[in-house]
Amino acid sequence: MAGRREKKSNIQGKWLKEALAAQEMSVYRLAKELGYSREKFYRHIGNKTYLSSESLAEIASKFPTMNMRYVLTGEGKPVN
Repeated sequence: MAGRREKKSNIQGKWLKEALAAQEMSVYRLAKELGYSREKFYRHIGNKTYLSSESLAEIASKFPTMNMRYVLTGEGKPVN
């Protein structure tokens, strides 16, 4: 279980929050456009949950200017 905790600290929801801010988009709008509850994204931003690969793929498809590398790693700029 300790290994899982270490991994969690490597992925931070703040990167999604920063990428959304760079696109002048709210969590509410993101959730609405993808058909998810906003709580799903707020839990991720609060570092309580991970986003599924399906959710990340939908974000990448719907918002092509969002830098998914930044969302996942914090490397680079929030937008392409």
